[in-house]
Amino acid sequence: MHCGSQLFAPDGYKSLHAGEPYHLLRNKKGRVLLLRFVGGLKVVPAAYLIQMAQVEFEDGIESDLIVVSLAQPALPPWLAAFETIDPSKIDLLRPRAKKSHASRVEDRVIVLLPALQQIDAILDASDPNQELNRIARSCRPRQNETRFRLWFYTYLCFGQNVWALLPPFHNIGRHDRLSFPDSKQGRHNKAFGKHYGFGCRQEVIDGCLRGWVKHCGLGQTMKSVYARTMEYEFHCRTIKTRFGTDDFVQPEGKPFPSYWQFRYRVLQKFGLKVVQITLYGTVRHRARLAASQGAFSEAVANLLERVEADAYNTKERPKGFVEGSTLPALSVVIGRDWLSGMKLGIGFSFGAERNSAYRAMLFSMAVPKDFFCALFGITINREDWPNVGLPGFLSVDRGPGASDRLVENYDPKLPIREIAPSWSPQSKATVESSHPRDIKIEGAPYYIQSELTPVELAKQEVYRLLNYNHTADMSDRFQPVGDLALVPPDPASLWEYYDRKCRNDAVPISIADAVRAFLIPVELSMTEKGIWLHEQCYMSEALKATDVLAKLKRSPQTTVTVKGYMLEMCVRHLWVEIQGELLLLDAQLRLRDDEQLLFLSSAELDQWHETRTVVASAFGPHQHAATTKTLRTFEEDVGKRWEAGRIRRGKPKKDKLAEREFAEARKYTSGGKKAA
Repeated sequence: MHCGSQLFAPDGYKSLHAGEPYHLLRNKKGRVLLLRFVGGLKVVPAAYLIQMAQVEFEDGIESDLIVVSLAQPALPPWLAAFETIDPSKIDLLRPRAKKSHASRVEDRVIVLLPALQQIDAILDASDPNQELNRIARSCRPRQNETRFRLWFYTYLCFGQNVWALLPPFHNIGRHDRLSFPDSKQGRHNKAFGKHYGFGCRQEVIDGCLRGWVKHCGLGQTMKSVYARTMEYEFHCRTIKTRFGTDDFVQPEGKPFPSYWQFRYRVLQKFGLKVVQITLYGTVRHRARLAASQGAFSEAVANLLERVEADAYNTKERPKGFVEGSTLPALSVVIGRDWLSGMKLGIGFSFGAERNSAYRAMLFSMAVPKDFFCALFGITINREDWPNVGLPGFLSVDRGPGASDRLVENYDPKLPIREIAPSWSPQSKATVESSHPRDIKIEGAPYYIQSELTPVELAKQEVYRLLNYNHTADMSDRFQPVGDLALVPPDPASLWEYYDRKCRNDAVPISIADAVRAFLIPVELSMTEKGIWLHEQCYMSEALKATDVLAKLKRSPQTTVTVKGYMLEMCVRHLWVEIQGELLLLDAQLRLRDDEQLLFLSSAELDQWHETRTVVASAFGPHQHAATTKTLRTFEEDVGKRWEAGRIRRGKPKKDKLAEREFAEARKYTSGGKKAA
């Protein structure tokens, strides 16, 4: 127990009232000085000095009739609102104030200096209040005695903290305006006079609230709602003022609110958040006005505990396979980890966000990344893109990624899926914030024609992902832990750190199961020469090792249909089901040529097939017409029919005349010797 300790007498004691707090000022020379502070919202601050015999006080302490409060306040009751904040920082919120609060409390300490230099003499006096009154009268300028005593006792009882002397200005303006309904509150109107306007009676307040409820809505403004309220609720009309401006008037002389009165009552009733959501919508309020609710990474502890997926479109449009036409932009689906921030998977589709792109993203996430990149002809090490496996929790938006077809072939299903609201990017901010940002060029519409084919553009996006995983700054996700101090702040390094600690919730899946679950099923044609997708042939050593091609050659059926799987953006490789086994096949060249020609998308292969179908359709009549043309030209040149021979029975006779003619003909043709 020390100077300033707060005490209670639970059941009262001597001159101490039950339940009221007291502060110990001094316990010395057979006398105890206690202080009772009062003050608050509607109570003027004051300090009352109570004296008690030392024996009586200590008896009360020992018998628990006087107890020490468990919670000791740091400031007087009229400053209780500042208990949890630093009062010295208040001035930072008042940059334009004419006088700072710091200077106010310093001025009061200076006034108290004469009393603070003789504390013992004052407190040892028979009547400390009388001594303080004498010092207050001797000050220049003379001080109010009651206020001087309050400052002195407050300063001593609250740890000689200068901020205990802060004036309670925060309690100003808290009177009940409805107690003065006819009094015009607020600052004066400079244009129309000091008493222009009305006070806010209850019926005026009710009219403001009715008008708000009736006329508020998305796309409205506070001013437009006020204007409609003045017309339909208060039935005001407009008149011209001496300034040539318009102003409101109520024909029946009834009171009506000013704009600021209307705004104040609406905000007082509904709150700023509700008003902003009503006018601007939930998404804009959350994105621009609402305070941050924390980072998404705060909700996870392990890798792949939660993953977000979303799509973006490439700014370039790829070059078409036939005649260099312009194809639609690629839609790129990315899956991103909440904890490490690493991009875990990538999928593609043409022209729009499609379910197949989300499934391709899950396929790339599930399999080893050196295997996945090899499908596009990209060579990497596993540590360049280290994640393998599926997440336990996947968040997507209300688009193709939310379809049941996403995981219809995967058993077990993804345990938990979350669907974010439409048009709400902050609901999946982890992946949205990692999308590439394009500079918008103002003016006429434009597009960028890429010189890259679809597969090359897809490879560019894979390289972009790899670059992001090794260059993005994830410092905000780094907890100050000793062994994290030397870890680079990129996503791949952060992944490696937590993966070494076995903090990885990945769900493992084999490559074969991932192919069956997430890639596009396709019907393939099998002949003795291999597996065909349109005009592209596929083969592998594993397929040759089976006897299916040999059996097909011996079979009267030359072509059979088999089930396969393909990656839409690159059909350099296919998978086919043969005798219950999934085989990986490679596209084959028709002649010795550049193998880069084999890297095609399914759309390019379809485009090739459609074009070749048109050409083949025209080639049939061409064959007949060209044959007829050849026959006619020959007959015109020779003068005889193409079929000029006649059928004779038996063998031709070899007489001397025939042998001589044969020798003459041979002399003018090959001139060579007869083959042995």
